[in-house]
Amino acid sequence: MRGTITQVDKRLNFGLRILALVASFWAASGVDHSVKAASVQSVVPPATAVKGWKQLGKTALYNGNNLFDLIDGEAEAVKEFAFVGCANASFAPSNQSRPALTVTIFDMSNPLNAYGLFGSDRISGKPMKLGAEGVMIQQTGLNFWKGRYVVRTTIFQPTPANKAAMMAFAKATAARISGSSAIPAVVQALPPGRQAHSEKYVRQNYAGHSFLSNVITARYPSLGMGAEVFIAQYPSPAAAKGALEAYRGFEKSGTGMKAVAGIGNAAFSVRDKYAKNVVVAMKGKNLVGVIRARDAAQAQNFVKQTVSKVK
Repeated sequence: MRGTITQVDKRLNFGLRILALVASFWAASGVDHSVKAASVQSVVPPATAVKGWKQLGKTALYNGNNLFDLIDGEAEAVKEFAFVGCANASFAPSNQSRPALTVTIFDMSNPLNAYGLFGSDRISGKPMKLGAEGVMIQQTGLNFWKGRYVVRTTIFQPTPANKAAMMAFAKATAARISGSSAIPAVVQALPPGRQAHSEKYVRQNYAGHSFLSNVITARYPSLGMGAEVFIAQYPSPAAAKGALEAYRGFEKSGTGMKAVAGIGNAAFSVRDKYAKNVVVAMKGKNLVGVIRARDAAQAQNFVKQTVSKVK
């Protein structure tokens, strides 16, 4: 005997078809990691950035195939953000033969991916003004992102002269990166009240969901412990609708599932066993949601506020 096909099943099947199209889109927009990293070399600062310093040897170039040789433990995390290439250069005072400072530049293909990679730097250092965002990592690191690049400068001994050189080389690198230093517009659509430095970009599988891709998110303590607001961007309204239906299908075992009127093109709320109060809305190519909220009404207000800012 055949089972009855419910409306939820129909919506879920539609969502899965759309998600297949989304997966094809992301595959088509992927970066060829075999591409040479030569273009990133143009961002390497000149040794003349600091009087009396020199570059030691040639600039080392890396791509997706050999990035492990430079940063074995972090290479996979870097490659998740559409990494294109990397340049690494060492500098020292003219009377020294060992590196005193290194400049490492990652080409991440676009500003949003650079913003995403910088997420680990953002939570590790003390904020400072350089590029779009900069941080000091204790006394030996100065990292920033600007445009499509993430730059990390490191000194081996935190002497006053080396610290001054690190700042000078970092500024010289930033000056070689053309374009805007603006934070991506989608980040600015997040509502106020977020936990400082909690913003991050998740390219795929946000919160463990294959249907949530290209996500900007941040934590909101006022919504509850671990509560987050997220904005997922899709290539088309149809893809966003498919993701909404896939999410609705995933939550069919939750309690209190109901449609929410007056927020975006479509929205629902549900009580999830693990994610607590969940509210998700679709607007155009975007999916906006709150997870792990203490109160459903408060979560709806945050989603409504965010939906009003996305295009």
